[in-house]
Amino acid sequence: MNAIDVVNEVKKALLQTKNGGEVSVSIDAMDNFMDQLGTQAEQSKEIDKLQHSKILAEFEAENSRSIAYSQNATAHSLEMFKAVITAGQAALKASMIINGGAAAALLAFTGKIWNEGSSIAVTSALSQSILLFCFGVLAAAFASGTTYISQYCFANKYIKSGSAINGVSIISVFGSFALFCYSSINAASSFTAHFAGL
Repeated sequence: MNAIDVVNEVKKALLQTKNGGEVSVSIDAMDNFMDQLGTQAEQSKEIDKLQHSKILAEFEAENSRSIAYSQNATAHSLEMFKAVITAGQAALKASMIINGGAAAALLAFTGKIWNEGSSIAVTSALSQSILLFCFGVLAAAFASGTTYISQYCFANKYIKSGSAINGVSIISVFGSFALFCYSSINAASSFTAHFAGL
C-alpha cells in the first residue's frame, strides 16, 4: 500500500462518516483508524517484498536452468564432433592400411609367380589389382587432404563449402573401400586361375 492508497482510504472513511450524518471526527477514532492503515501498509509492503523475492527467485532458477541446458548442449555437441573426427580418422587410416598392405602383398606374390612362371592373364590380373589397390591408397590420401580443407572452411565459417568438401572426403573414403573390394575379388579370381593351372 503506497501513499496514494493511504490518502484514498482516509478520504473514503471520511466520506462514509459524512454520509452517515456526522459533522466531526473523534481524534481517538482517527488515531485508531490511522494505526490500522499503518498496519495494513506494513503488511502490504511485506507481501510486495515477498512477491518480488518470489519473482526474482523464479527468474534466477529459470536463468540457471537455461545456462545449464546451454552448457550441456554445447558439451554434447563438442563430444559428438570429437567422436565424428575420431571415426573419420580411423576410416582414413583403415583405407590406407588395407589398400597399401594388399598392394605390397600382391607385389611380393606377383614377383614370386613371375619367376616360377604363370600365365599372362594371371599376372596381368594381379598387376591390375595392384594398380587398383594403389588407386585406393591415393583416394584415401586425397580424402586426408580434403578433410583438412573442409576443417579450414568450417573454422572460417564457410559452412556450405566445408560441407561440400567434407562430402568429397566421405565419397573418396568409400571409393577407396570400393576399390579394395573390387581389387580383392579380382586378385582372388587370379589366385584361383593360377593354382588351378598347377
